[in-house]
Amino acid sequence: MIVVAGAPAAATEPEITASLTPAELAYGTTLAVTGRVLGAGPGAQDAPLALQADPYPFRGFITIARVATAADGSFAFSGVRPDRNTRLRVIDEASPAALSAVLGVIVDPRVAINAVSVGRGRTRLSLRVEHTREGGSTSVSAWWFVAAAGARVFHLVAVTPTREISAGVTYASATVDPPSKRFSYRVCFNPTWEQAMGAPLSHGRCPEHDHAAPGDAG
Repeated sequence: MIVVAGAPAAATEPEITASLTPAELAYGTTLAVTGRVLGAGPGAQDAPLALQADPYPFRGFITIARVATAADGSFAFSGVRPDRNTRLRVIDEASPAALSAVLGVIVDPRVAINAVSVGRGRTRLSLRVEHTREGGSTSVSAWWFVAAAGARVFHLVAVTPTREISAGVTYASATVDPPSKRFSYRVCFNPTWEQAMGAPLSHGRCPEHDHAAPGDAG
């Protein structure tokens, strides 16, 4: 007699889908990670989920928040405040093999610029940047360029040092003679925390001479 026995079906790990809103944000603001646990069967409700972060320089994930899923398997982590470029993922702590895809977050420094007339045709230009403390805050050079209204070429008019006016806040200023009543200006510096923030295309060495604005020929 031959006896045929069916083996039990292998348990299927739940699948986690997740997305970011937004995927790029300014320093000091927050994002939300939302998604759903799929294929978890009747255990979809109250599944213990952990949000894990791997901030620049990307040395490994750590848990930064926990939630339980709703009855339909959905979840939301709100008020997430990364202080630099970060990778995020969601893990089901009851089924550690169930992981979401890794989600990349770009965190941009918060920049404020200002121009104030100080008399006799002179103008004080200033820059204030809020940023991550990762990488330190060593003083570096700020390169200041001006162009008359409608002109394509920016001329180097000053090089001044940056300074930290408080932890995570960089400041620089320069007093210049504008080329005309209406003018544009640019300022560039390469801080020690530069690689920790912003999109890769925003990085690069500052020009140290007159130049055409990006996108202009010549």
